[in-house]
Amino acid sequence: MAWRTTSAAIQGRETTNEDSNIKAWVEDQLIPNTVLIDQAGYTQMCIDALKTTSTQVLSNFGTSQQRDFGQAWADTIRGYLGELAVVLFLRREFGIETQLAHSRGKPADFYNTDISGVLENGAWRDPHVNVGIKTTKFNGIWFDVPRQQFSLSNYHVQVKIGGGSFHLFSFFKQLSVFKDKILKAGLEGDYLTVEESEQIWNDIPTFRPLPAYIAGFAERDRDYSALDYVGRLALKHYTIYEFRGLLSGNWEEQIRKAAKVPTSGQVKFESIGRFSGTDRFLFNTGSIHRTREEWQQLAASL
Repeated sequence: MAWRTTSAAIQGRETTNEDSNIKAWVEDQLIPNTVLIDQAGYTQMCIDALKTTSTQVLSNFGTSQQRDFGQAWADTIRGYLGELAVVLFLRREFGIETQLAHSRGKPADFYNTDISGVLENGAWRDPHVNVGIKTTKFNGIWFDVPRQQFSLSNYHVQVKIGGGSFHLFSFFKQLSVFKDKILKAGLEGDYLTVEESEQIWNDIPTFRPLPAYIAGFAERDRDYSALDYVGRLALKHYTIYEFRGLLSGNWEEQIRKAAKVPTSGQVKFESIGRFSGTDRFLFNTGSIHRTREEWQQLAASL
């Protein structure tokens, strides 16, 4: 995990690969901006996701946008874990208590802000600014938000969640859902042996508090230069390492022409290759706001 995290930081241009710079990034960014989500927090986000996923899935029933309920629930949990991480971060670092917009309704109803309340003088009030929160994996090096969604919030926060791909099943194991329910039914129905049951149980990792790295945030209300990027042309392919701002329209044609990319070559983004054709605001993780002073400004604006 530590190696993948550092590697992603280097690829995302949060730091360089010199030992001194990596050490400074760990001490000044990674540690101060990381929180742990315990079992109680995980449980709360699972329940919140159950409350909202049914309306989100059923609202798209019979359409091309419909997702499997289990997948939609798991995706919602991951997103909510990132939002909870921001709540924990604001509480620990700035003493600010916030509420999350986890209510039943259509997803579009909550695109403008994920923080729905701020505690002030013992009473909850609406936040003064809208904050969107997006969760990615720990090894993510890009932060992208659809153009329409980007316009709705003043700030967009990126959170990287650890725990790998087993965290939900590890949580189920912690609750003994498998041993006392599923595996027990398998043994009673003679669908598996005791040895197979034990092997399955041992294969699922034990639940541990999930690390969440609040990587930084992007501001909506600032002037972004057209096609603000850094890349390199190899033999025939052009790789983009840094990007800040709107990715839309004929960006590929413009970069291909400016960088003199051969017709047989490709224009691609480091690590991910290509993004879908939807207009989006895109940033490498090293280009978003992430210093203590910048976080203080966001916190004060709430």
